[in-house]
Amino acid sequence: AAAAAGACALLLLPAAGPPEPSFAGLPLRGAPGPGHRAAGRDLGSGRSESLDHPCASRACIGAAGPGRQERGTSLRRAAGAVLYDVPVSNSGARARLILYAKGLDAAGKLSVESPAALGGLKSPEYLALNPQGKMPLLVLPGGQAIYESDTIARYLIDAYSDVAPSFVPATPEVRALDNLIARVHDVYLVALQACMFKAAPPFGTFQSRWEALAELRRQVRVIDGLAAEEGPFLTGGEIGHSDAALFPTMVFMRDMLPRYMQPGWEWNEEEAFGPKLLRWWAHMTSGAVPAATRVLDEMQGALQKWEASGRWNNILHAGRQDTAERTIFDKIISRDIPSKVVYEDDRCIVFKDVNPTAPVHMLVIPKRREGLTQLRHSAMDHEYILGHLLRVAGEQGKAAVGEGGFRIVINDGAEAGQTVFHLHVHVIGGRPLTWPPG
Repeated sequence: AAAAAGACALLLLPAAGPPEPSFAGLPLRGAPGPGHRAAGRDLGSGRSESLDHPCASRACIGAAGPGRQERGTSLRRAAGAVLYDVPVSNSGARARLILYAKGLDAAGKLSVESPAALGGLKSPEYLALNPQGKMPLLVLPGGQAIYESDTIARYLIDAYSDVAPSFVPATPEVRALDNLIARVHDVYLVALQACMFKAAPPFGTFQSRWEALAELRRQVRVIDGLAAEEGPFLTGGEIGHSDAALFPTMVFMRDMLPRYMQPGWEWNEEEAFGPKLLRWWAHMTSGAVPAATRVLDEMQGALQKWEASGRWNNILHAGRQDTAERTIFDKIISRDIPSKVVYEDDRCIVFKDVNPTAPVHMLVIPKRREGLTQLRHSAMDHEYILGHLLRVAGEQGKAAVGEGGFRIVINDGAEAGQTVFHLHVHVIGGRPLTWPPG
Protein backbone atom coordinates (compact mmCIF):
# COMPACT_ATOMS: atom_id res chain seq x y z
CA ALA A 1 0.00 0.00 0.00
CA ALA A 2 1.49 3.27 -1.05
CA ALA A 3 0.98 6.73 0.25
CA ALA A 4 -0.08 8.71 -2.78
CA ALA A 5 -2.33 10.62 -0.43
CA GLY A 6 0.32 11.35 2.15
CA ALA A 7 3.50 13.34 1.95
CA CYS A 8 5.41 10.75 3.94
CA ALA A 9 8.45 9.11 2.48
CA LEU A 10 10.91 6.66 3.94
CA LEU A 11 14.40 5.97 2.58
CA LEU A 12 16.35 2.93 3.84
CA LEU A 13 19.98 2.25 3.09
CA PRO A 14 21.15 -1.36 3.51
CA ALA A 15 24.25 -2.54 5.32
CA ALA A 16 27.44 -2.64 3.29
CA GLY A 17 27.59 -5.40 0.72
CA PRO A 18 26.71 -6.03 -2.89
CA PRO A 19 24.17 -3.54 -4.22
CA GLU A 20 20.54 -4.57 -4.52
CA PRO A 21 19.19 -5.23 -8.02
CA SER A 22 18.27 -2.04 -9.82
CA PHE A 23 14.67 -0.97 -10.40
CA ALA A 24 15.55 -0.69 -14.10
CA GLY A 25 13.61 -2.99 -16.34
CA LEU A 26 12.13 -5.06 -13.52
CA PRO A 27 8.79 -5.14 -11.75
CA LEU A 28 8.78 -4.07 -8.14
CA ARG A 29 9.87 -7.07 -6.10
CA GLY A 30 7.04 -8.61 -4.17
CA ALA A 31 4.46 -6.10 -5.36
CA PRO A 32 0.92 -7.48 -5.34
CA GLY A 33 -1.26 -7.30 -8.40
CA PRO A 34 -3.93 -4.66 -9.10
CA GLY A 35 -6.61 -4.34 -6.49
CA HIS A 36 -4.55 -5.86 -3.66
CA ARG A 37 -3.41 -3.91 -0.62
CA ALA A 38 0.07 -4.52 0.62
CA ALA A 39 -0.78 -3.05 3.98
CA GLY A 40 -4.52 -3.51 4.09
CA ARG A 41 -5.29 0.20 4.15
CA ASP A 42 -6.89 2.36 1.52
CA LEU A 43 -4.89 5.10 -0.13
CA GLY A 44 -7.80 7.47 0.27
CA SER A 45 -7.48 7.57 4.03
CA GLY A 46 -3.95 8.92 3.92
CA ARG A 47 -2.43 5.62 2.76
CA SER A 48 -2.04 4.34 -0.77
CA GLU A 49 -2.69 1.07 -2.46
CA SER A 50 0.27 -0.95 -3.66
CA LEU A 51 0.24 -1.76 -7.36
CA ASP A 52 2.72 -3.85 -9.28
CA HIS A 53 5.09 -1.95 -11.52
CA PRO A 54 3.11 -0.54 -14.46
CA CYS A 55 6.07 0.08 -16.72
CA ALA A 56 8.48 -2.84 -16.77
CA SER A 57 10.37 -2.02 -19.93
CA ARG A 58 13.95 -0.77 -19.81
CA ALA A 59 12.90 2.07 -22.11
CA CYS A 60 10.66 3.37 -19.34
CA ILE A 61 13.02 2.76 -16.46
CA GLY A 62 16.35 3.34 -18.14
CA ALA A 63 19.03 5.85 -17.31
CA ALA A 64 18.16 9.50 -16.88
CA GLY A 65 19.17 12.15 -19.35
CA PRO A 66 22.53 13.65 -20.18
CA GLY A 67 24.46 16.11 -18.12
CA ARG A 68 25.06 14.00 -15.02
CA GLN A 69 28.38 13.88 -13.23
CA GLU A 70 29.38 10.96 -11.06
CA ARG A 71 32.00 11.47 -8.40
CA GLY A 72 32.97 8.29 -6.61
CA THR A 73 33.03 9.82 -3.16
CA SER A 74 29.44 11.01 -3.53
CA LEU A 75 28.05 7.78 -4.94
CA ARG A 76 29.81 5.59 -2.40
CA ARG A 77 27.99 7.40 0.36
CA ALA A 78 24.70 5.77 -0.68
CA ALA A 79 25.91 2.53 -2.31
CA GLY A 80 23.17 -0.06 -1.91
CA ALA A 81 20.53 2.36 -0.66
CA VAL A 82 16.90 1.28 -1.11
CA LEU A 83 13.87 3.49 -1.70
CA TYR A 84 10.63 1.72 -0.76
CA ASP A 85 7.85 3.03 -2.98
CA VAL A 86 5.30 2.09 -5.67
CA PRO A 87 4.73 3.70 -9.08
CA VAL A 88 1.39 5.36 -8.27
CA SER A 89 2.71 7.24 -5.24
CA ASN A 90 3.09 10.92 -6.11
CA SER A 91 4.91 11.52 -2.83
CA GLY A 92 7.50 8.87 -3.67
CA ALA A 93 7.69 10.02 -7.28
CA ARG A 94 9.27 13.27 -6.07
CA ALA A 95 12.27 11.28 -4.81
CA ARG A 96 12.24 9.00 -7.85
CA LEU A 97 12.42 11.96 -10.22
CA ILE A 98 15.49 13.29 -8.40
CA LEU A 99 17.30 9.96 -8.27
CA TYR A 100 16.50 9.26 -11.95
CA ALA A 101 17.76 12.69 -12.99
CA LYS A 102 21.00 12.15 -11.10
CA GLY A 103 21.35 8.62 -12.52
CA LEU A 104 21.68 6.98 -9.11
CA ASP A 105 19.69 3.91 -10.10
CA ALA A 106 21.52 3.49 -13.42
CA ALA A 107 24.82 3.56 -11.53
CA GLY A 108 23.56 0.74 -9.30
CA LYS A 109 23.81 2.89 -6.19
CA LEU A 110 20.14 3.11 -5.28
CA SER A 111 17.31 0.68 -6.07
CA VAL A 112 13.55 0.99 -5.71
CA GLU A 113 11.57 -1.75 -3.98
CA SER A 114 7.91 -2.25 -3.11
CA PRO A 115 7.08 -2.05 0.61
CA ALA A 116 5.76 -5.57 0.08
CA ALA A 117 9.40 -6.66 0.13
CA LEU A 118 9.33 -5.81 3.86
CA GLY A 119 5.90 -7.35 4.40
CA GLY A 120 3.83 -4.24 3.64
CA LEU A 121 3.41 -0.82 5.20
CA LYS A 122 1.95 -2.15 8.45
CA SER A 123 4.35 -5.04 8.94
CA PRO A 124 6.53 -4.96 12.07
CA GLU A 125 9.64 -4.82 9.87
CA TYR A 126 8.42 -1.76 7.97
CA LEU A 127 7.04 0.01 11.04
CA ALA A 128 10.38 -0.44 12.78
CA LEU A 129 11.85 1.72 10.01
CA ASN A 130 8.95 4.13 9.53
CA PRO A 131 6.52 4.21 12.47
CA GLN A 132 4.10 6.26 10.34
CA GLY A 133 3.56 3.26 8.05
CA LYS A 134 3.63 5.36 4.89
CA MET A 135 5.66 5.71 1.73
CA PRO A 136 8.23 6.49 0.60
CA LEU A 137 10.98 5.19 2.87
CA LEU A 138 14.71 5.45 2.21
CA VAL A 139 17.12 3.07 3.93
CA LEU A 140 20.82 3.91 3.81
CA PRO A 141 23.70 1.39 3.68
CA GLY A 142 24.38 1.77 7.38
CA GLY A 143 20.73 1.03 8.20
CA GLN A 144 19.55 4.59 8.83
CA ALA A 145 15.92 5.03 7.80
CA ILE A 146 14.70 8.33 6.36
CA TYR A 147 11.01 8.98 5.83
CA GLU A 148 8.81 11.88 4.66
CA SER A 149 9.11 12.64 0.96
CA ASP A 150 10.37 16.18 1.46
CA THR A 151 13.13 14.96 3.79
CA ILE A 152 14.16 12.17 1.42
CA ALA A 153 14.25 14.56 -1.53
CA ARG A 154 16.39 17.04 0.38
CA TYR A 155 18.72 14.26 1.50
CA LEU A 156 19.25 13.12 -2.10
CA ILE A 157 19.88 16.70 -3.21
CA ASP A 158 22.36 17.27 -0.38
CA ALA A 159 24.14 13.90 -0.44
CA TYR A 160 24.62 14.05 -4.21
CA SER A 161 25.16 17.77 -4.59
CA ASP A 162 28.18 17.01 -6.79
CA VAL A 163 26.04 15.06 -9.28
CA ALA A 164 24.16 17.22 -11.78
CA PRO A 165 21.51 18.44 -11.91
CA SER A 166 21.83 19.99 -8.47
CA PHE A 167 18.10 20.84 -7.98
CA VAL A 168 19.37 23.92 -6.07
CA PRO A 169 18.76 27.36 -7.64
CA ALA A 170 21.72 29.72 -7.87
CA THR A 171 20.65 32.64 -5.66
CA PRO A 172 19.11 32.99 -2.19
CA GLU A 173 16.05 34.69 -3.66
CA VAL A 174 15.36 31.93 -6.18
CA ARG A 175 16.08 29.26 -3.55
CA ALA A 176 13.48 30.92 -1.33
CA LEU A 177 10.96 30.78 -4.18
CA ASP A 178 11.81 27.13 -4.78
CA ASN A 179 11.26 26.35 -1.10
CA LEU A 180 8.03 28.36 -1.01
CA ILE A 181 6.48 26.53 -3.97
CA ALA A 182 7.44 23.15 -2.51
CA ARG A 183 5.99 24.21 0.85
CA VAL A 184 2.67 25.41 -0.63
CA HIS A 185 2.48 22.14 -2.54
CA ASP A 186 3.05 20.01 0.55
CA VAL A 187 0.85 21.92 2.98
CA TYR A 188 -2.04 23.02 0.78
CA LEU A 189 -2.20 20.63 -2.20
CA VAL A 190 -1.11 17.24 -0.89
CA ALA A 191 -3.27 17.74 2.19
CA LEU A 192 -6.34 17.94 -0.08
CA GLN A 193 -5.50 15.54 -2.89
CA ALA A 194 -7.50 12.65 -1.40
CA CYS A 195 -10.67 14.43 -2.55
CA MET A 196 -9.75 13.33 -6.09
CA PHE A 197 -9.56 9.60 -5.41
CA LYS A 198 -10.66 8.68 -1.89
CA ALA A 199 -14.02 6.94 -1.50
CA ALA A 200 -15.25 8.98 1.47
CA PRO A 201 -14.31 11.99 3.63
CA PRO A 202 -12.50 13.52 5.38
CA PHE A 203 -10.34 15.25 2.79
CA GLY A 204 -7.76 17.06 4.85
CA THR A 205 -9.76 19.49 6.98
CA PHE A 206 -12.78 19.29 4.65
CA GLN A 207 -15.81 17.02 5.01
CA SER A 208 -17.26 18.20 1.69
CA ARG A 209 -15.61 16.77 -1.43
CA TRP A 210 -16.90 19.66 -3.51
CA GLU A 211 -15.51 22.27 -1.13
CA ALA A 212 -12.17 20.42 -1.00
CA LEU A 213 -12.00 20.30 -4.80
CA ALA A 214 -12.69 24.02 -5.00
CA GLU A 215 -9.92 24.79 -2.48
CA LEU A 216 -7.49 22.48 -4.27
CA ARG A 217 -8.11 24.35 -7.51
CA ARG A 218 -7.57 27.66 -5.73
CA GLN A 219 -4.22 26.50 -4.37
CA VAL A 220 -3.13 25.39 -7.84
CA ARG A 221 -3.70 28.93 -9.04
CA VAL A 222 -1.67 30.22 -6.09
CA ILE A 223 1.28 28.16 -7.34
CA ASP A 224 0.71 29.40 -10.88
CA GLY A 225 0.98 32.92 -9.50
CA LEU A 226 4.29 32.08 -7.80
CA ALA A 227 5.88 30.43 -10.84
CA ALA A 228 8.55 32.39 -12.70
CA GLU A 229 7.40 34.19 -15.84
CA GLU A 230 10.44 33.21 -17.88
CA GLY A 231 10.50 29.46 -17.15
CA PRO A 232 10.94 26.84 -18.41
CA PHE A 233 11.04 25.51 -14.81
CA LEU A 234 8.99 26.77 -11.88
CA THR A 235 11.73 29.10 -10.62
CA GLY A 236 13.50 29.91 -13.87
CA GLY A 237 16.15 28.34 -16.07
CA GLU A 238 17.25 25.42 -13.85
CA ILE A 239 15.24 22.53 -12.47
CA GLY A 240 14.63 22.74 -8.72
CA HIS A 241 13.18 20.73 -5.87
CA SER A 242 9.80 22.38 -6.43
CA ASP A 243 9.65 20.91 -9.95
CA ALA A 244 10.21 17.41 -8.56
CA ALA A 245 7.56 17.99 -5.88
CA LEU A 246 4.79 19.39 -8.07
CA PHE A 247 5.22 17.29 -11.21
CA PRO A 248 3.83 13.98 -9.82
CA THR A 249 0.89 15.77 -8.21
CA MET A 250 0.21 17.46 -11.53
CA VAL A 251 0.01 13.97 -13.07
CA PHE A 252 -2.72 13.19 -10.55
CA MET A 253 -4.63 16.42 -11.12
CA ARG A 254 -4.60 16.23 -14.92
CA ASP A 255 -5.93 12.69 -14.76
CA MET A 256 -8.49 13.15 -11.99
CA LEU A 257 -9.87 16.69 -11.94
CA PRO A 258 -11.70 16.42 -15.29
CA ARG A 259 -13.75 13.55 -13.80
CA TYR A 260 -15.49 16.02 -11.50
CA MET A 261 -16.66 18.53 -14.07
CA GLN A 262 -20.40 19.27 -14.06
CA PRO A 263 -22.68 21.94 -15.53
CA GLY A 264 -21.34 25.26 -14.32
CA TRP A 265 -17.86 23.82 -13.82
CA GLU A 266 -16.83 22.55 -17.23
CA TRP A 267 -13.24 21.47 -17.76
CA ASN A 268 -10.88 24.18 -18.97
CA GLU A 269 -7.13 23.53 -18.62
CA GLU A 270 -6.04 27.14 -18.52
CA GLU A 271 -8.73 28.04 -15.99
CA ALA A 272 -7.77 25.04 -13.86
CA PHE A 273 -3.98 25.39 -13.91
CA GLY A 274 -3.12 28.84 -15.22
CA PRO A 275 -0.91 29.81 -18.17
CA LYS A 276 2.46 29.50 -16.44
CA LEU A 277 1.81 26.00 -15.12
CA LEU A 278 0.59 24.90 -18.55
CA ARG A 279 3.82 26.16 -20.15
CA TRP A 280 5.82 24.43 -17.42
CA TRP A 281 3.92 21.16 -17.92
CA ALA A 282 4.51 21.31 -21.68
CA HIS A 283 8.25 21.62 -21.07
CA MET A 284 8.38 18.89 -18.42
CA THR A 285 6.57 16.45 -20.73
CA SER A 286 8.34 17.42 -23.95
CA GLY A 287 11.17 14.92 -23.47
CA ALA A 288 13.55 17.65 -22.31
CA VAL A 289 13.49 16.13 -18.80
CA PRO A 290 13.88 12.33 -19.22
CA ALA A 291 13.41 11.73 -15.50
CA ALA A 292 9.99 13.41 -15.66
CA THR A 293 9.08 11.24 -18.66
CA ARG A 294 9.91 8.12 -16.65
CA VAL A 295 7.83 9.24 -13.69
CA LEU A 296 4.94 10.14 -15.99
CA ASP A 297 5.03 6.69 -17.64
CA GLU A 298 5.17 4.92 -14.27
CA MET A 299 2.29 6.87 -12.76
CA GLN A 300 0.08 6.74 -15.84
CA GLY A 301 0.47 2.97 -16.04
CA ALA A 302 -0.66 2.63 -12.41
CA LEU A 303 -3.53 5.09 -12.88
CA GLN A 304 -4.76 3.07 -15.85
CA LYS A 305 -5.03 0.10 -13.51
CA TRP A 306 -7.05 2.20 -11.07
CA GLU A 307 -9.36 3.13 -13.94
CA ALA A 308 -9.73 -0.48 -15.04
CA SER A 309 -10.58 -1.51 -11.47
CA GLY A 310 -13.48 0.99 -11.38
CA ARG A 311 -11.95 3.11 -8.65
CA TRP A 312 -14.08 6.18 -9.47
CA ASN A 313 -17.34 4.36 -10.29
CA ASN A 314 -18.95 5.00 -6.91
CA ILE A 315 -17.26 8.27 -5.96
CA LEU A 316 -19.65 11.18 -5.64
CA HIS A 317 -19.33 13.76 -8.45
CA ALA A 318 -17.08 11.44 -10.50
CA GLY A 319 -18.65 8.07 -11.38
CA ARG A 320 -21.72 8.76 -9.23
CA GLN A 321 -23.40 11.98 -10.31
CA ASP A 322 -26.72 13.61 -9.61
CA THR A 323 -28.73 12.97 -12.79
CA ALA A 324 -32.23 13.42 -11.32
CA GLU A 325 -34.48 16.11 -12.76
CA ARG A 326 -34.17 19.61 -11.42
CA THR A 327 -36.95 20.79 -9.10
CA ILE A 328 -38.72 23.97 -8.08
CA PHE A 329 -36.15 24.32 -5.29
CA ASP A 330 -33.41 24.89 -7.86
CA LYS A 331 -35.40 27.86 -9.15
CA ILE A 332 -35.78 29.20 -5.62
CA ILE A 333 -32.01 28.88 -5.03
CA SER A 334 -31.25 30.66 -8.32
CA ARG A 335 -33.91 33.32 -7.55
CA ASP A 336 -35.78 32.49 -10.75
CA ILE A 337 -38.94 32.37 -8.65
CA PRO A 338 -39.57 34.40 -5.49
CA SER A 339 -39.58 33.04 -1.95
CA LYS A 340 -39.53 34.45 1.56
CA VAL A 341 -35.95 33.71 2.56
CA VAL A 342 -35.35 33.59 6.31
CA TYR A 343 -31.70 32.58 6.35
CA GLU A 344 -28.94 31.73 3.86
CA ASP A 345 -25.28 30.69 3.92
CA ASP A 346 -22.84 29.03 1.53
CA ARG A 347 -24.37 25.59 2.03
CA CYS A 348 -28.09 26.03 2.60
CA ILE A 349 -31.08 28.32 2.32
CA VAL A 350 -34.13 28.61 4.62
CA PHE A 351 -37.46 29.92 3.36
CA LYS A 352 -41.10 29.90 4.41
CA ASP A 353 -43.33 27.09 3.13
CA VAL A 354 -45.94 28.41 0.68
CA ASN A 355 -48.51 26.01 2.19
CA PRO A 356 -47.80 26.28 5.93
CA THR A 357 -49.30 23.75 8.36
CA ALA A 358 -48.57 25.96 11.37
CA PRO A 359 -47.81 29.63 12.14
CA VAL A 360 -44.12 28.72 11.80
CA HIS A 361 -43.34 26.47 8.85
CA MET A 362 -39.94 26.78 7.18
CA LEU A 363 -37.98 24.59 4.80
CA VAL A 364 -34.22 24.12 5.12
CA ILE A 365 -32.61 22.84 1.92
CA PRO A 366 -29.04 22.27 0.67
CA LYS A 367 -27.95 24.56 -2.14
CA ARG A 368 -26.16 21.69 -3.83
CA ARG A 369 -28.37 18.60 -3.94
CA GLU A 370 -25.41 16.22 -4.57
CA GLY A 371 -27.70 13.25 -5.22
CA LEU A 372 -29.79 13.84 -2.09
CA THR A 373 -33.20 13.57 -3.72
CA GLN A 374 -34.22 11.57 -0.65
CA LEU A 375 -32.68 10.88 2.73
CA ARG A 376 -32.32 7.20 1.84
CA HIS A 377 -29.70 8.14 -0.75
CA SER A 378 -27.39 9.70 1.82
CA ALA A 379 -23.80 8.45 2.09
CA MET A 380 -20.69 9.36 4.08
CA ASP A 381 -20.08 12.18 1.59
CA HIS A 382 -23.32 13.79 2.84
CA GLU A 383 -22.60 13.77 6.57
CA TYR A 384 -21.29 17.33 6.47
CA ILE A 385 -24.44 18.73 4.86
CA LEU A 386 -26.88 16.64 6.92
CA GLY A 387 -25.31 17.89 10.12
CA HIS A 388 -25.30 21.45 8.79
CA LEU A 389 -28.99 21.30 7.85
CA LEU A 390 -29.99 20.07 11.31
CA ARG A 391 -27.90 22.69 13.08
CA VAL A 392 -29.43 25.48 10.99
CA ALA A 393 -32.93 24.01 11.47
CA GLY A 394 -32.41 24.08 15.22
CA GLU A 395 -31.15 27.66 15.20
CA GLN A 396 -33.98 28.91 12.98
CA GLY A 397 -36.63 27.01 14.94
CA LYS A 398 -35.43 28.54 18.20
CA ALA A 399 -35.30 32.00 16.64
CA ALA A 400 -38.87 31.64 15.39
CA VAL A 401 -40.63 30.23 18.48
CA GLY A 402 -38.40 31.35 21.34
CA GLU A 403 -39.01 29.12 24.36
CA GLY A 404 -41.82 27.25 22.61
CA GLY A 405 -41.47 23.87 20.94
CA PHE A 406 -41.06 23.02 17.29
CA ARG A 407 -40.94 19.88 15.20
CA ILE A 408 -38.29 18.76 12.69
CA VAL A 409 -39.63 16.59 9.85
CA ILE A 410 -37.94 14.93 6.86
CA ASN A 411 -40.30 13.09 4.52
CA ASP A 412 -38.70 10.31 2.48
CA GLY A 413 -40.66 9.20 -0.58
CA ALA A 414 -44.13 9.91 -1.94
CA GLU A 415 -45.75 7.52 0.57
CA ALA A 416 -44.35 9.62 3.38
CA GLY A 417 -45.65 12.83 1.84
CA GLN A 418 -42.55 13.99 -0.06
CA THR A 419 -43.57 16.02 -3.10
CA VAL A 420 -40.29 17.74 -4.06
CA PHE A 421 -37.36 15.40 -4.61
CA HIS A 422 -34.63 17.63 -3.28
CA LEU A 423 -33.93 16.78 0.37
CA HIS A 424 -35.55 19.32 2.68
CA VAL A 425 -36.09 19.70 6.41
CA HIS A 426 -39.43 21.03 7.69
CA VAL A 427 -39.32 23.25 10.77
CA ILE A 428 -42.88 23.45 12.18
CA GLY A 429 -44.06 25.29 15.29
CA GLY A 430 -46.00 28.18 16.76
CA ARG A 431 -48.94 25.99 17.90
CA PRO A 432 -49.44 22.82 19.96
CA LEU A 433 -48.41 19.76 17.96
CA THR A 434 -49.94 16.36 18.69
CA TRP A 435 -48.54 12.87 18.33
CA PRO A 436 -48.66 10.78 16.27
CA PRO A 437 -48.60 13.08 13.25
CA GLY A 438 -51.17 12.56 10.50
